[in-house]
Amino acid sequence: MCWRTTGGSAAAAGPSSRAARGMCGLAGWAGAVAADEHVLRRMCEAVRHRGPDDDGAHVVPGEVALGFRRLSIIDLVTGSQPLFNERRTVAVTCNGEIYNFPELKDELRSRGHEFRTRSDVETIAHLYEERGPACLEELQGMFAIALWDAERKRLMLARDRLGVKPIYWARVDGGLLYGSEPGAILASGLVEPRVDPEAIVEYLTLQYVPPPRSGFAGIQKLAPGERLLYEDGEVTIERYWSLRHRTNGRPMDEAESLDELDELLRQATRSRLISDVPLGAFLSGGIDSSLVVGYMAEALPRVATFSIDVSDPRFGEGQYARRVAQLYGTDHEEFLVEPDMLPLLEEIVRHLGEPFADSSAIPTYLLSRMTRSRVTVALSGDGGDEAFAGYVRHQLATVADRLGPVPRAAARTARAVLPKAVMARLPRIDRGLDVLSRSAHDRYAAVMAHFEPDQLQQVAVPDFLAAAGGARRAWDGVLALPPLKGVNRYLALDTNTYLPGDVLAKVDRMSMAHSLEVRSPFLDYRVYELAARLPQGLKLRGRTTKYLLRQLARRRGVPDDLVDRKKRGFGVPIGEWFRGELRSWVEGVIRDPRTRGRGLFDPAAVDRLLDQHLGGSADHTYRIWNLVMLELWQRAWIDRA
Repeated sequence: MCWRTTGGSAAAAGPSSRAARGMCGLAGWAGAVAADEHVLRRMCEAVRHRGPDDDGAHVVPGEVALGFRRLSIIDLVTGSQPLFNERRTVAVTCNGEIYNFPELKDELRSRGHEFRTRSDVETIAHLYEERGPACLEELQGMFAIALWDAERKRLMLARDRLGVKPIYWARVDGGLLYGSEPGAILASGLVEPRVDPEAIVEYLTLQYVPPPRSGFAGIQKLAPGERLLYEDGEVTIERYWSLRHRTNGRPMDEAESLDELDELLRQATRSRLISDVPLGAFLSGGIDSSLVVGYMAEALPRVATFSIDVSDPRFGEGQYARRVAQLYGTDHEEFLVEPDMLPLLEEIVRHLGEPFADSSAIPTYLLSRMTRSRVTVALSGDGGDEAFAGYVRHQLATVADRLGPVPRAAARTARAVLPKAVMARLPRIDRGLDVLSRSAHDRYAAVMAHFEPDQLQQVAVPDFLAAAGGARRAWDGVLALPPLKGVNRYLALDTNTYLPGDVLAKVDRMSMAHSLEVRSPFLDYRVYELAARLPQGLKLRGRTTKYLLRQLARRRGVPDDLVDRKKRGFGVPIGEWFRGELRSWVEGVIRDPRTRGRGLFDPAAVDRLLDQHLGGSADHTYRIWNLVMLELWQRAWIDRA
């Protein structure tokens, strides 16, 4: 049983293509689930923003339902999903893009396969015929896949290697539900929206919920590079790819590494320029986005770029973006973020779906909205920092490793020597002395954590922590350092946790809220594999982060002052807004009887945090924002259910 409706499409612009690609929303189930076509429509409607142009489904009662919402990017006429193999024994839906499908299609044709569309997604069905679940190992792209094998009565769900696209699932009576967002699963009416205490403790530590949890009890998500097989009522989850940092073999020299990286990023960028709808780029003026725009300018006659700025000069990057736009002659637009933008939070929280407290979601949402008013596809520089050691924390962690733990007695002496007035004005000094006296794991975990275990124990009620399995869940588990040396262990941790859990989740949800497709050349897994085998000195050299990318930017003509400038996060001065324009708002949320009635936190302890921050004696920006966003998420997703 199938249904499909077709909506309008955007006017064609940019290079033509041979493929059907585009972002979309997935929803469905496998097994004898107590649901019908009307339920599937509700589930798909919950992710309509991910694909407003087209919908489709393949339903076999008692066996499977594959639902689909499409954002048309390429092959606007024939790219509707689900798509099938010749015998219609394999049906597939895919959120994302397969960049190497032309080569795969040629090889499959040589083996006798016949193609009915120009879609890259159809390639997956035929490749699955040949290799089964191992077909994922041959795909290059960003994707979340739902595939039904009618002969084996098997559902396969899969997520791309680095976790650009999400996929969620839940066990229910008779089978398994899945969707691109938790809202799709909740829309079925078969899963009750309840808080998962274990996920909330992880969220409070990290500011996001890592796999396999989602924030909702009973709803899980695949990790990057994982596939799920549902067959004979059993769920099997396997890792089909993981990044390996090589320490043996012939070391690459700088010139050779530059040449290989230059060509790989050029290819990765060009493969992401194919579009039958308007296309542009996010531009911050940083190294990564500047490189991407430079490669785009080589391939296109004109590039549209978009940036966002804030009036606070410590956060604003508009001046740098404008210089890069002038360098490459782009059509550039920028948008100014001010505190009065925060009434948008209700909509932002709804689109985030999970508890999420990275405040840069606000400018990302606004940048995506502005960009979508001009184009349908935007390239970005996401992923460069986690591959090539772009954060100051990478440099500080490796320096601390060489120094070794500072004896606690020395830290106490330093506290005694420094004037109390200095310690009061510069609380980071006090915290830094404490952090340096810890193990490598505890040092880096302290940098990544918003609530440390002892801080959680101070604000969370004991019953809540007991239900969550204790305050150290994320600290000891998610933030555990892998058995590598030097900066590689921090890059590996960030690639597996912070990159998909925070950076990519934020960009996916905020861009999809506006039906904007975002593609990043740095997230080509071959770029990460190259970075993983580079000598560590080509990533972090002394105090210079992202060394090789800086050298590549110089080679490509980016001015030295832009290459060498200090990195700024893509954020907003939310902590200072709390003390100013947003003071009454944040106090209202934190001290609302509804918030306190949740029974998760000690009101007196939370009041102390807020009073210290508002009074200026401490900076609790991240912890307060975590608590605020958690409450807004519960109001949007738990209460309103």
